[in-house]
Amino acid sequence: MKKLGKLTFRKVLVLIIVLGVISITTATVAKYVVEEFHGYYLNSKHFYFTSNRLKTNNPVYLVNNWSGVGEFDISFDLIAMKNSLVYTDYDIPYEVDYDCPTGVGCVFDKPTGVISKNDANHSDTVTLTVTPSATYNEGDHLIVGITAWSTSPYIETIYATFEYVVGKKGVTYEIEDEANRPYLMLKITNAITYCTLIADYGEWHAGKELDNSIYRQMDPADKPKCVGEQINLSFDPHDIILDTTGDIVKTATLGNTTISGIDYVSSLGFYIEPVSTMAIKFYKTDPSINYHGTQVITVTHTA
Repeated sequence: MKKLGKLTFRKVLVLIIVLGVISITTATVAKYVVEEFHGYYLNSKHFYFTSNRLKTNNPVYLVNNWSGVGEFDISFDLIAMKNSLVYTDYDIPYEVDYDCPTGVGCVFDKPTGVISKNDANHSDTVTLTVTPSATYNEGDHLIVGITAWSTSPYIETIYATFEYVVGKKGVTYEIEDEANRPYLMLKITNAITYCTLIADYGEWHAGKELDNSIYRQMDPADKPKCVGEQINLSFDPHDIILDTTGDIVKTATLGNTTISGIDYVSSLGFYIEPVSTMAIKFYKTDPSINYHGTQVITVTHTA
């Protein structure tokens, strides 16, 4: 057999690569054409099966700062409408399914349903309740996949992936300061996503932990019934003096220290709301000192 020369071999290699690219491109284009034709055909029948969250390209929704404990809901709408003027004028039955990790319970409020032609919004809402059987730790991920598809008169499938990441738990704080500034700021962050009832509220009794989403919907007059973390601060008024014009003084429990016959606040205790950050101002008796990164304020907290 006659051997191929180097130049001929390179030509053959280039030809193979080109044919490979053409094959891949042709397959991609063919897939695109099929999908576009499928969509065009369904639209010509006034068939619309979409969602506010689920899509044909399987979007990923990232939820940061998940608490890692307790059940939570994932809700989405299935929609039989292109826009406010164009919609499907017949019923669309559908089914839904989930992909949950081992050790995580998942339950739909309705695994099957119908988007009724008589519904004014041309939609139906589905909720998946997710219940982890164990506590997830800081940095852990919980991934839930959801699929929905119409069963009649045409089949269309849509998807979404929901990824929950456990955020930094508990209470953190930082002293912000710089030299030659007359004051410093203490910033406290509560990353815990629930509060604890200290009095009965609605159907729940004292001691029940309520999620932040429920707490935020409570009437302002009822919010004191559900408390977040209890924060206790102590400090030396010889070094720093609390700004008593701040709102925190109105609700905090104060402790005093007498210096030269004058009472100064030297400690205070208060509750911080779930998933919130607050800042407290202190004036420095010596502005030249930079208290950033120091322990000039002792911070403790209890649930």
